[in-house]
Amino acid sequence: MKVYLRSTQTGWYYQAPSQWTREQETALDLEQVARAVELIFASHLENVEILLCYDDPRYDLVLPVPPTPSREKPTGPSQPGQEKLPGEAEKSASHAKKGPRL
Repeated sequence: MKVYLRSTQTGWYYQAPSQWTREQETALDLEQVARAVELIFASHLENVEILLCYDDPRYDLVLPVPPTPSREKPTGPSQPGQEKLPGEAEKSASHAKKGPRL
């Protein structure tokens, strides 16, 4: 199996830092999905997908890479479970006003 990165915008393959190629044969084979993921994060690559290429092209797989969380548009609480229930804001504000209990 060979592992490549491909731009979802151009269809070109990753060859080296700041170098992309149209030809899959000259692209960098990362050999492992973990290496591809590490490269994506280390190089801050956006709009790429991971290709797993086998001897028989019928079995090739495309793994989509979601955008990094810091680049997504905020749509609500940053983490699940952090949403405020009605009345919680008032409770936390009233505790802050009373001060510490002795």
